[in-house]
Amino acid sequence: MNWLALHLPLLSLEVYERGLQAALPLAVSQRERLVVCNPLAQAQGVRPGLAESAGRALLKDLRILPRNEDAERAALERLAAWAMRFSDQVSLEPPRALVLESARSLRLFGGADALHRQVAAGIAELGYRGHCVLAPTPAGALVLAATGAEGPVPDIDALHQALSALPVAALGFERRALDDLARMGLKRIQDLLRLPRDGFAERFGIERLYQLERMLGERADPRRPFTPPTRFSAELELPAEVPDAAALVFAGRRLLDELCGFLLARQAGVQRLSWRLYHADIGADTDRGPTCVRLGCARPERDPRRWLELLRERLERLRLPAPVRAIALSSETLRPLAPANGELFANAALEPDPALLDRLRARLGSEAVRGLALVADQRPERAWRWCGAGDRIHDRASGGIVRGDRPLWLLPEPVVLPRRAQRPWLDGPLDLGSGCERIETGWWDDFDVARDYYVATAASGERLWIYREMYGERRWFLHGLFGVG
Repeated sequence: MNWLALHLPLLSLEVYERGLQAALPLAVSQRERLVVCNPLAQAQGVRPGLAESAGRALLKDLRILPRNEDAERAALERLAAWAMRFSDQVSLEPPRALVLESARSLRLFGGADALHRQVAAGIAELGYRGHCVLAPTPAGALVLAATGAEGPVPDIDALHQALSALPVAALGFERRALDDLARMGLKRIQDLLRLPRDGFAERFGIERLYQLERMLGERADPRRPFTPPTRFSAELELPAEVPDAAALVFAGRRLLDELCGFLLARQAGVQRLSWRLYHADIGADTDRGPTCVRLGCARPERDPRRWLELLRERLERLRLPAPVRAIALSSETLRPLAPANGELFANAALEPDPALLDRLRARLGSEAVRGLALVADQRPERAWRWCGAGDRIHDRASGGIVRGDRPLWLLPEPVVLPRRAQRPWLDGPLDLGSGCERIETGWWDDFDVARDYYVATAASGERLWIYREMYGERRWFLHGLFGVG
């Protein structure tokens, strides 16, 4: 078993339907004829082949959407990128199928049955209903999957037997060729295989003979591999307008599952995602632009649960200017996700929780969540700077020194202290202890300071950081607190 074929018979419908959690009676039309209907519509008598007017007459709530071949092609390409998590060689088979070279994947995923189960479960999570077949030849697997077959075909003899029982229409011949075969009494593929090959080629063309031989494994069948894009981009049109932002979480989850499958295949992650919510035209306001939502993580991430949590946080607080008709997702530059080397004695208390930081950013906005970094400057006011929350500061210029005799709590501005007998006073005399730290620097940037700093103790027991001017009035100032009594 070397090839896995995936056929999506309802792709024309699913490019719309998979965006809504609640089921609606839906049908897709082409040239005013229904080409596919969902089970809810079929339960009311709506069938493919009916005129649009006949479908509406049977079911007044039926929603008929035009077939969008561009959306189908884009969905098939995204599914191919997602499928590269199972194989490095995936080929598109438009309009609604793809095939994977699976010989090297069987052992990795636990055998043919296990691989089949994982692929089938994966496409169901993405919102697709498909048929998955493993077979020795790509053409044979595609034909079987298109007829609704499932599961692995163990060897070439079993493939011949499975194909022989199929009607000749499964080969996709033109109507004229099928009519000729019917007049000759040839109804199944096994009837074709009994014909002399030269006569078959003369009657139906050499390409049809080659098609049969490729399907049976008698002729080489090279496939053009799909090349995934460098970034992820996807749009999902909704079958009904959504007025509430929180209700878009379901559609967002579909796109995130595709994104994270794509990232898994590329062994990569992303730190920033951009969402665009396209609004329905209401009244005269037909030029309304999309609502843009940007989400970020502290580190490159590809876990769909993490991104979904951030999206839910943002959407629950988002007020839409108009109902949404489509949702789009795009990623920024992919970043390799190699396994990180852990520390032997990791100190979790010193590391911020990335998940918590990401949730706070999603809820409060990026500007409301910031961190502090040390700066190599002796002046307390200049010894720190704002940075991104959770950022790792590696540059030497940001490697300020943490001193135990300096407080972590500085006042926004130093406060002048009263003096009595030339000593600082705050609800009583302050005990200056022994020793001081002299800071005299900053002449180069017009913020020069000349101070003697003391760790003082108040009568209440508070430890204060105070200083005295070295020149001028030699006033005393309160600049920081070690603790509050």
